[in-house]
Amino acid sequence: MRAVRATLLVFLVACGGIPEPEQPGPMQKPMPMPVQQGADAGATAQPDVDSGTLVVPDAGVTVPDAGSTTTAGGTLQVLTYNVAGLPEGLSSSKPATNTPLISPKLNAFEVVLAQEDFSYHPQLVSAATHPYVHAPKAGTSMLELGDGLAVLSRRPLGAAEHVKWSACNGLFDAKNDCLTSKGFLRTTLELAPGVLVDLYNLHCDAGRATGDATAREKQARQLVDYIAANSAGRAVIVAGDTNMKDTDEAQLMLLLSGAGLTDACRATSCTDIYRYDRVMFRSSATVTLSVTSWAVDLSFVDSTGAQLSDHEPVAVTLSWAAR
Repeated sequence: MRAVRATLLVFLVACGGIPEPEQPGPMQKPMPMPVQQGADAGATAQPDVDSGTLVVPDAGVTVPDAGSTTTAGGTLQVLTYNVAGLPEGLSSSKPATNTPLISPKLNAFEVVLAQEDFSYHPQLVSAATHPYVHAPKAGTSMLELGDGLAVLSRRPLGAAEHVKWSACNGLFDAKNDCLTSKGFLRTTLELAPGVLVDLYNLHCDAGRATGDATAREKQARQLVDYIAANSAGRAVIVAGDTNMKDTDEAQLMLLLSGAGLTDACRATSCTDIYRYDRVMFRSSATVTLSVTSWAVDLSFVDSTGAQLSDHEPVAVTLSWAAR
């Protein structure tokens, strides 16, 4: 089996690798998070559901307070980060070295949405003090690497639903997206008692070929339909690696307008509106969301100043108010 796996990895590297990067890590204690049940009745998707993971910080570790909150409202610090966690040698980064360095830097944020958390999840959470964690969906074989989607939070999370895209492009070519269960993770974030927001973490098809663009369009439509079926009338935060640039404006607008979302970068008049990594949101009749700040966080570097991933993390501060 090792020989087969090694042969496959060599073949993938020869074909150009996978678009974006296993060692034992700290034990984690599973615990149900009954903030909200899974998908609404009548939803057409059949997601994989997990109840969440409670990570207990070591004794003596100082856990930062959640962002400012009153019963009426507060702020929320959100980070979206593609951590390039494919196996060493396939990743375009150095995840075996860099992932443990990323982990403590996540503690500055209340909610972290990670993509490409494929092979180093224990290292990613090893120094993180977030009490609520949803791990990625695990892979099932050498040709199916899981979805790489993880959420870390200081605020309670509901059950996680992992939904695979119905369309992808490329198995041994075109960025190899079909080797993974790329898709989106949906959970519920409790901002305060009784104040709930649906939280989505996504990773869209990579690549610039026509087939990749077609896959991204289908993925945008799938997510819009899913939000309509499962988050109707609810406040929503959608974040992750969209892999959408200027040539994907139509697909991006399909997602934004179709789900009623506001792009945090565009709402703050940032100058980097075609950065792949995005935080998007919408309000509801009971919860108002607005963006206070958007920035590329430049602190995720090693001692030489080199980036810890092939993506830079995007940090957004949202303000919220219960109506």
